[in-house]
Amino acid sequence: MANKPSEFPIWTELDSATIQNVMAKIPKYLWNICDILDIPTANELEISQETLFNIFKKVEQRRVYFHIFHNMQMGELNEGALFCFWILKQMPFRHNRYRNNALNAKIALCFFINSVNFYAVKNGKKANWAPAVVQDIYYAFMYRDLSKESIMALARSLVYAS
Repeated sequence: MANKPSEFPIWTELDSATIQNVMAKIPKYLWNICDILDIPTANELEISQETLFNIFKKVEQRRVYFHIFHNMQMGELNEGALFCFWILKQMPFRHNRYRNNALNAKIALCFFINSVNFYAVKNGKKANWAPAVVQDIYYAFMYRDLSKESIMALARSLVYAS
């Protein structure tokens, strides 16, 4: 087991295969974003590619962190929560109809709900999406300073056995 700094590899930039793999996940988690935002096409969204790639990098770095320091895989639920956290912090999306924080909070909420639902269905479970829960999460995404870990814990707490 590595326990000296010299035994750990140096972080390198993401290769194109990793970026493509991560990019392929985004539409799966934002498939209904046009309905949520009431826009005709996702092409209306302006996306900072640099910021989005920085988010990919941060999620991949956390995947390495989980492997090295916790000897475990990050998992889809935690990955979805991390994307939400970084969308809220770095606000890569823009649209002329929305304020940046409101737009990115809605996109993060959409991503969050869809990733929790995907995880729940995949594992034969359900998720608690009572309207008050969704409103509370949206409020927290808009006005609270949530940590990565709190969003991960929130995601786990919403999934239950059916």
